[in-house]
Amino acid sequence: MEMRLDHIGFVVKDIEKYRDYYIKTFCCKPLSGIVDEPAHGVKIMFLETGYGDMPMIELITPSSKESKVTGFLEKTGGGIHHLAYEIPDIHKAIEHFKSLGALILGDIVLGAGHNNTPTVWLYTSEKNLVELIQKQDG
Repeated sequence: MEMRLDHIGFVVKDIEKYRDYYIKTFCCKPLSGIVDEPAHGVKIMFLETGYGDMPMIELITPSSKESKVTGFLEKTGGGIHHLAYEIPDIHKAIEHFKSLGALILGDIVLGAGHNNTPTVWLYTSEKNLVELIQKQDG
């Protein structure tokens, strides 16, 4: 199966603070402004890592106490949350991961941070949280 690392998601308390930290420390460049992602109750921002658009760093902060990442932030203080992969066919990728014992964590949704392309979350048999993103045309 064809997969390409799209981004590494980091949960943070304050996007602006960590944006400035990554820019200053690792010479990252902003690729987006802050985007509201209502499907997950978060706000996100993408940063370039220095070698083109991919892989990117995604900064994620909860937009409410009911956010899907609030518990993670409270338990850990933040940090690496997930790996996201671009895949050519989201349905085939789901079947691939299911065959390997992964748990699919919900329905396919349109990701606001990914130009409303189909995305899905899964938890692998080795306890990795993964986001799959349908490859965008163009």
